[in-house]
Amino acid sequence: MKKAGDDTGIKNMKLEDEMEKAVSEEKQAQVEEVINEASGKVYLPPCQIACPLDEDIQRSHAMIALLPLDAEEAASQIIKIGDEIYDKNPLFLLCSYICGLCEKQCNYKDQAGAVRRRMIVKLIAEYYLPYLETKPPLPVPTKEKVAVIGGGPGGLMCAYALSKKGYRVTILERDFELGGALRYIPRYRLPKDIVQSAIQNLLRIAHIDVKLGARMGDGGETLDDLKREGYRAIFIATGTPSPRPLTIGRELVAGADLEGVMFGLHLLFGVNQGRVSPQLFQGKRVIVIGGGNVAFDVARTARRLGGEVTLVCLENEDRYSKGGIPADVEEVEGATEEGIKITYSRGVAKIIGEDGKFKKIECPRCTSVFEEDGGFNPQFDRSDVIYLEGDALLITTGQRPERAFFQQEGLLNERGRLDVDLFTLMSNRKGGVFIGGDVRQVGFAAEAMRDGVTAAESIDRYLRGEDMKAGREKEYEKASIPEYLEYKPQPAIKWAPVEERLNFEPFEEAFTLEEVIEEARRCLCCGPCKSCKGCIALELQPEIPEVEVNEDLCSGCGICVAVCPYDASKLEKTEKGLVSVIDDLKCKRCGVCISACPAGARTIKDKLAETVANTCATL
Repeated sequence: MKKAGDDTGIKNMKLEDEMEKAVSEEKQAQVEEVINEASGKVYLPPCQIACPLDEDIQRSHAMIALLPLDAEEAASQIIKIGDEIYDKNPLFLLCSYICGLCEKQCNYKDQAGAVRRRMIVKLIAEYYLPYLETKPPLPVPTKEKVAVIGGGPGGLMCAYALSKKGYRVTILERDFELGGALRYIPRYRLPKDIVQSAIQNLLRIAHIDVKLGARMGDGGETLDDLKREGYRAIFIATGTPSPRPLTIGRELVAGADLEGVMFGLHLLFGVNQGRVSPQLFQGKRVIVIGGGNVAFDVARTARRLGGEVTLVCLENEDRYSKGGIPADVEEVEGATEEGIKITYSRGVAKIIGEDGKFKKIECPRCTSVFEEDGGFNPQFDRSDVIYLEGDALLITTGQRPERAFFQQEGLLNERGRLDVDLFTLMSNRKGGVFIGGDVRQVGFAAEAMRDGVTAAESIDRYLRGEDMKAGREKEYEKASIPEYLEYKPQPAIKWAPVEERLNFEPFEEAFTLEEVIEEARRCLCCGPCKSCKGCIALELQPEIPEVEVNEDLCSGCGICVAVCPYDASKLEKTEKGLVSVIDDLKCKRCGVCISACPAGARTIKDKLAETVANTCATL
């Protein structure tokens, strides 16, 4: 007679088998690092190499490309894709509005235009945002305490990455809200509610404690105080809150204290805080100095506040030249559409006032921006001068960190610069103190976030007593573009008409699901299959199939080489003569070579097909 416990035992065994199978399938779907044995370098699409957060771009594009067109059917799969991206980048919802570093390196950019990754991710974010409110938290951390000074993109990413590793993290932020430089981005580019939701849910999911209004130095806490409170390591990411003064050469330009002169950074912050009148510049002539994205944020903000705006920059109009304007092309195009005039290749030698008020600027022609070695050192022709008159002058020529705290803590070298190991980000002056983000090197938000991830890995190794550098340094090789007769064109970004967008509401129209799927299909084919595995993640096949060549049948005719669009087929000399071989790095298992081979020398080893064939044979 069968005992009652037998059924329980059988059920447990079945459950264990199912769990083991699920773990095996999940492992099978995980991306693999592909090394080119010839070069020893990691082989990846250039977009993924460029992404500071190491997102699996090709994989998410492959999964998007295979979505059903029905929004309800696609929803759960989009959330799954979002989960994969969130694991590496919990601020991807914000990146979908403001980033695009991967697109600058896309293989297709010089053919038919870069694949619009940002717009693809924006659709994922649209579905993911409501789900984010209910996303389950990470396990409660129990390891050592770590302090993060600064709640901007770098600090938030470091805190998240450390929490994933089990550390108890506290962010100390001197302001009364988190976000750092994100709080300066105009709302028409990055909506405030998106920022708020992304940050608050990150704190909840990662169990991160926050102390707002925390003062460091100048009578506030010191690093030694934090260590006495039990923090075993500290990451400093205080950003660059101070605007740079206007200079020409090495000299300060006088007149910055005139009425009507202000720093553009202060304007952006004030507008986002609701402290600026919507008619601040109504009927006024506003001059903005600077050529970067922040300067264009200031100019377009001033335009929305009613100003007649002119932007003056050192750089020339040819962005592809050495001294070309650094702002994104979409920023320049958008500003021009909105009626902002741009004066290129001009510096500012004098700020001229009248009765204590700003009147005009003297602008000599800038003959070069950089030295031969790339160093920033503008040169001017003082005999070629123009004057620009205005009612307000907004200086937006960069930001800098507040150095007093670093000086007090002994973190600067003899030249007054931060003394940091550029690989681990640990201070060379104080062990257990790590420094990153804009305070180390001004860059894009995603680059500050990368510093946060890098510091978290270093802190983890430091606290575990491991080598902080071993195995982390990698060299990359860019996968080439597939060779097609023609490439699908890049879709246009859609903006609301100018007359409807001179306010602080977002004006960029999102792509539809169908448009996003079509755009994702323009991608897929640059990188190795094993660094994607989107088809396995979607359960379309159990593993990446292998293409095999039967040397006895191969005649070395080269037809496979001619038809392969990925340069994956080659001919090699052997004792038997020319024989076809396959470059596994480049092969996409598309089957074109198999169909074209007149000798039937090529086959694809597909476990799914074999299983189906064997099953059919037994019926």
